[in-house]
Amino acid sequence: MIWGKIIGALGGLALGHSPLGMLAGAAIGHWADIRLERHFPSAETRRRRDVFTTAVSALAAKLSKADGPVTREEVDAFKEQFRFGSDQMSRVAEVYDEAKKDPYGFEPYAHALADHFAAEPFLLAEIFAALHRIAAIDGGINPPEDQFLRKVADIFGLAYFSHEPPPRTRPRDASPYATLGVQPTASMTEIKAAWRKLTREHHPDTLIAKGVPPDYVQLATRKMAEINAAYDKIRQERGES
Repeated sequence: MIWGKIIGALGGLALGHSPLGMLAGAAIGHWADIRLERHFPSAETRRRRDVFTTAVSALAAKLSKADGPVTREEVDAFKEQFRFGSDQMSRVAEVYDEAKKDPYGFEPYAHALADHFAAEPFLLAEIFAALHRIAAIDGGINPPEDQFLRKVADIFGLAYFSHEPPPRTRPRDASPYATLGVQPTASMTEIKAAWRKLTREHHPDTLIAKGVPPDYVQLATRKMAEINAAYDKIRQERGES
C-alpha cells in the first residue's frame, strides 16, 4: 500500500514547497498506510494471514498425529499456543480436522511459512517453539515427533538438537551485543545503527503492514523489549546518556 506515501509527499511538497516538506509528508503518508493496512488489509496481507492460519493448523495437527492418535492434551496445547480471531475459527477447525488424519505431507506447509515469513525469522522461531511445546505436552518428545521437528527446523533454517528445549526456551546469550547482532568491539555509532534497524524491522506496525497476523504481534512486542533492554544495557556500560 503506497497511496498514503504518495499523497503525503505531494501534500508536503505543496505546503512546504521544498524536498524537506515532501519527505515529511511521505513520513506522514507512511504512517497513514500502516493504519489503513490495519483496517483495510491488502490482498497480499490477507494471503499471508491465510497462509499462516492454514499452515500452523496443519503442522500442529500432523505433528500431533505423528506418534499415534491425537490426544485431547495435544488439541488443548494447540489452542493455547496459537490464538486466532473468532472469524478464523471455522477455517482453523476445518484444516486441523483434515490434517490430523495422517502425519504425512507436512513439508509443503512448513515451506509455505518459511517462504512467506522469511523476513521475520523470529516469528518462525516462535512457531517452531510452539510446535515443540505441543509435541512435549504428553510426556516429552518421542522419536517420530523428533524426526518431524527436525525436518521443520531444517525448512525454517533453525538449529535444532534432539532432546533440548526449543529455541525460545533455551538460555539466552547473556551478551546484549549478541541480541543486537554486533561485536563487543563495535562503536556506539554502529551499535545505534543496529538498534535502529532492529526496532524498525520488529515494530508491530511494520509487521502488521507485512501481513503478520495481529494475534502474533505480541511476539514482536516481546522482541522489541529485548532489543531495547540490550541497547540500554550497552549504553549504561559505556556511560552513554
